[in-house]
Amino acid sequence: MTATTYCVSIGAVKTFEYRLYPTKAQGKQLLNCLATSRHLYNEMLESLKAHYEATGKFLWKYGLCAAFKGRGGDTIPATTVQTLADRLDKALRRYLAFKVLGKPCGFPRFKSANRWHSIDLRQYGIGRDVYLEADNKHLHVPGKIGKSIKIKLHRPFQGVAKTAHLVLRADGHWYALIVCEMPEREPAQVTEPKPDIGIDVGLRYFLADSEGNTVPNPTFYRTSQATLRRKQRTLSRRQKGSHHRRKAAKSVAQTHLKISRQRRDFLFKTVKAYAESYEHIFVENLSVNGMVQNHHLAKSIYDASWSDFFNILTYKAESAGHQVVKVPPRYTSQKCSGCGELVPKSLAVRTHVCPHCGLIADRDVNAALNILAFGKSAGAPPSEHNGSVGSRAPRSRRP
Repeated sequence: MTATTYCVSIGAVKTFEYRLYPTKAQGKQLLNCLATSRHLYNEMLESLKAHYEATGKFLWKYGLCAAFKGRGGDTIPATTVQTLADRLDKALRRYLAFKVLGKPCGFPRFKSANRWHSIDLRQYGIGRDVYLEADNKHLHVPGKIGKSIKIKLHRPFQGVAKTAHLVLRADGHWYALIVCEMPEREPAQVTEPKPDIGIDVGLRYFLADSEGNTVPNPTFYRTSQATLRRKQRTLSRRQKGSHHRRKAAKSVAQTHLKISRQRRDFLFKTVKAYAESYEHIFVENLSVNGMVQNHHLAKSIYDASWSDFFNILTYKAESAGHQVVKVPPRYTSQKCSGCGELVPKSLAVRTHVCPHCGLIADRDVNAALNILAFGKSAGAPPSEHNGSVGSRAPRSRRP
């Protein structure tokens, strides 16, 4: 298997993922640290609940660190114990913040083995918790979890590395996620002007653009549904707590991981051509969370992963010095891109036929043309990336 880098942009932070190749002894140390850290986190949560019942107050990060100082033993690095307290502290604060806002959010819960897959290392740097050794072939980690682990550095990471996470994936391999702080991007040099484009996402086609191009919807989840169904039935027949059940559960998780990787690879490849070739990319300001309330379309919408597509498109366009602009989605599929008249049609009608001007076009291509026209007619796009133009309005019903 070829190692792959996943770059996730959150503000000025970027994460690079690399494959690790621990020895058998190092693998045992990593698994012991993973299991022990999960138990310690659950102990922290139990202590937090008991303290609240006794005093009516919560234990926060520094109180948890003081209470569990030195509890790492021979398996958990001291700074990882601190990250456990920090993780629980953030989960608790998130719960309380959502509670104040009246939004649904569950109280932090005890972690089972299938919900705990990473070891956090707080500080990156020579003499710190984790750093890349001079040969660029080994990752230096605390001695309790292997000291020097072979790493496949298939591409150098960028920016200033701040922290790292060691993650055990469903494929049974360990990966290092190195979180880097990126420098501020210099203004792009003005070159030849590039055209603008409108993009409409859908279910029949993954997307259609205003130039008449369409990208087929790969439906990775539905393609693997038969395999998942077979594996999940095998899992349900296995006795709880048995070795065969754990083996079957791992097989199901591997299939889900494969689907996720297929989808992510497809999204990055699809985004690349648009992000690099167009100055302004106009898309609909969709409320995906609202759309998935339609249970007839929810599975297909999740499978298409529109939200991830928009996020990756925005990130890649910014990297290329371009811009993604969101426009209101109202009537984009009902309005004729030729004459501007409304042509009502149901979801089943996939071809736009205008009785006023005679325009015949694919429904999604017509919508993409409307998106482009609306984006341009709203005036110059805002200076900030990922902006939006116009006012938000109800969206016409269509996939």
